[in-house]
Amino acid sequence: MKLVTQHISSKKPFWLGFFISFLGSLPLGYLNVIGLEILLEQGSIDTFSFISGVVIIELFVLWAVSKLAKWLVKQKKILVVIDVFTILFFLGIACYLFITLNGDSSTSISELGRFKYPIILGLLLNSLNFIQWPYWSGIYLYLFRTNKLKGNKKSNVIFILGALIGTYIGMLAFAYVGKFIFEDNVATLSPYLNLIFVFLFLAIGLIQLAQFSVKQYRMTKN
Repeated sequence: MKLVTQHISSKKPFWLGFFISFLGSLPLGYLNVIGLEILLEQGSIDTFSFISGVVIIELFVLWAVSKLAKWLVKQKKILVVIDVFTILFFLGIACYLFITLNGDSSTSISELGRFKYPIILGLLLNSLNFIQWPYWSGIYLYLFRTNKLKGNKKSNVIFILGALIGTYIGMLAFAYVGKFIFEDNVATLSPYLNLIFVFLFLAIGLIQLAQFSVKQYRMTKN
């Protein structure tokens, strides 16, 4: 993030929000994994719909966090609960998919909620993405303290708009790059897709667990 803020002035809140959100949406995460699964199985329109649901929730989060950032980062107990829930959420999905591997019917990630409309799935799953609250709170505090983002309403609205577009394009980029990588092998890999996603979610959960353990260890040392 510092690399972004060093090259973008406070007079360009749209690009500040865009690049922070775009780069933040590219790493492996459960929303990106599900977006890729939907693109592989259901096509572009459903993928756009799913990401739209994700972005709608992010709009609410960004608006709320811009008002509550200072308060939220001081709530240490809430942040611990969020970290623990996130770890259990990822590991829970991995366990669910593992249990259904040998079932009579193949259960894909995109069918977990069995929603007819992917936008509703996006709304639900990003509502459960509690880790974004401390993430955006930290970003807002950093931007305010370094004067990279002005505290007025106009700058904040422009910043949020840039962030939402950055998330949308970032998730689409992840999905389509993933499709390009898997496209020629979808038919071959189809019976193993759930197993692949089991390991992906397990890896995400274990990474979160490792980060949480390191954070708690540092806190006890201090």
